[in-house]
Amino acid sequence: MKSPLLQTKGKRPRTGTVSDCLHCGKEVYKSPSRARLYKLTFCCKEHNILWMKEKAFHFDCTVCGKTRYTQPYQMKIRANPTCSVECRSKMARKLALKRRENGYTKHQIDRLQRYSPEAKKWREDVFKRDDYTCQMCQVRGTYLEADHIKPWAYFEELRFDPSNGRTLCRPCHDTTKTSAKAMREKYGADRDL
Repeated sequence: MKSPLLQTKGKRPRTGTVSDCLHCGKEVYKSPSRARLYKLTFCCKEHNILWMKEKAFHFDCTVCGKTRYTQPYQMKIRANPTCSVECRSKMARKLALKRRENGYTKHQIDRLQRYSPEAKKWREDVFKRDDYTCQMCQVRGTYLEADHIKPWAYFEELRFDPSNGRTLCRPCHDTTKTSAKAMREKYGADRDL
């Protein structure tokens, strides 16, 4: 038996399809163009949203405990552990307080030193001393990097000494890089950090 939704009052019959709403099961008429464009069927926008929330990943906010919904394709974009900007700022304040109480970790101290004004001045001094020229291939006018001759991790007293630096282009700098295992074998297992 034909669905009442396919019956027409005019002379031409309706050529679309009738399918059930994925959320409530109600019969819905889809015109041929909509049937081609949209594979899923819903009777209203609210049911579409509810169905997507059922299929979404559920996360609880780490601050307020509110449930947050995220679709699988949005996982990288919405990888925050909080539900809103307010909760995110509360979490940041808690972390800052914890950092003040416990102090910085070795990794955080290292990152602060690497991007400090002293490190920036050291790089500028090394570039000026070497006349902005790669010390291995003598190329100028390309992207340059300041390289520590003795490694940053093992020689803390030489970190900001310009005599421990040299100017290299990126390809030459890539040839000087060594593995952590080779560094441990050469300079010992103890790091100054």
